[in-house]
Amino acid sequence: MSFKIFRIFLVPILFAVSSFRIESSFAASPTRVPVAVTPLRKIAQGADINLQQRLQEQRETERVLKEGERLKREVRDNDYYPDRGLERQVGEQLNKVRESGRDPQRVREADTEITRLRQQNNSRPNYYYDPFYRPYYNTAPLIFAPGFYNYRSNISPSDSVPEQSPPQNRVVQSAAPSEPYSSGFGLLVSSGFKDGKIAPGIGVKYKNIGFEIAGIFNQDSLPGSVNDFSLPSNLLSTDLGQKKLSAQFGADVLGFLDVDPRVAVYGSVGLYFQSVGRIAQSQATNELYKQTNDTETTGAVGGGINYKASDAINVGLGYHSLRGLTARVGVNF
Repeated sequence: MSFKIFRIFLVPILFAVSSFRIESSFAASPTRVPVAVTPLRKIAQGADINLQQRLQEQRETERVLKEGERLKREVRDNDYYPDRGLERQVGEQLNKVRESGRDPQRVREADTEITRLRQQNNSRPNYYYDPFYRPYYNTAPLIFAPGFYNYRSNISPSDSVPEQSPPQNRVVQSAAPSEPYSSGFGLLVSSGFKDGKIAPGIGVKYKNIGFEIAGIFNQDSLPGSVNDFSLPSNLLSTDLGQKKLSAQFGADVLGFLDVDPRVAVYGSVGLYFQSVGRIAQSQATNELYKQTNDTETTGAVGGGINYKASDAINVGLGYHSLRGLTARVGVNF
């Protein structure tokens, strides 16, 4: 009877122990679900390859644009034999590249066509003006002109002998006093200085009026030469902003007023011009491109004082709104 009771209690105990072992084995080795994970390094490498490909395509596009612009300029500057039709064809290919600069196929097609147009331009004959070429030089109107052969016969013997002038007393003439030359003309040379930039000028003066041309070398410093055409907006570039692309040139009209036999004051008004434009730098080649091209016009005023050091030399000092502090030297003739 005791064995039966023991067996009754033993079976549930064994079942509980076996169930605990099965749960422990599942907890120790859980089921792993395979998950496809793309490493970040592969994503970065793919993006880098795509960027490098775009930059290479942009280099090819810029090369085709430069070749086309150079050919267009050569055709336009050919004064002897201008061909507007050829210039128009080159312009059409450049527009095709600008409209679809990121399509390699269209860029290659434009490159092939520009190469063909260059060969066509190089094979044209060079015409130039020859003054001795028969259509330009014809002596027939002169030879068959009325009275051509009778020209010598119509000259009388008295006409062929030059009339003798009576002898003059050259010693008396050389000893005669000459009148003084007092035209009032003078030469002006000046130099301005402002913001570390020099602004030289040269001009003339007649009595109380003067005229002077000058230049101000205040152009912006750029990391390289600028291509004289724009870069398509669909390419990778960096906007460098509005830049001064050339020196500032202009002219001033001066008026002088004597306040003393040796001292005079002057005032000036002028107009100055400068080429400005927005510059873009290519991220593929680092070259610079002129996106816009404008001419900036600026008015200027100035004034100062002149001192007559001698009858031939006068010096002056003044201020110019664009050229800054200005020193001037005048030479009277």
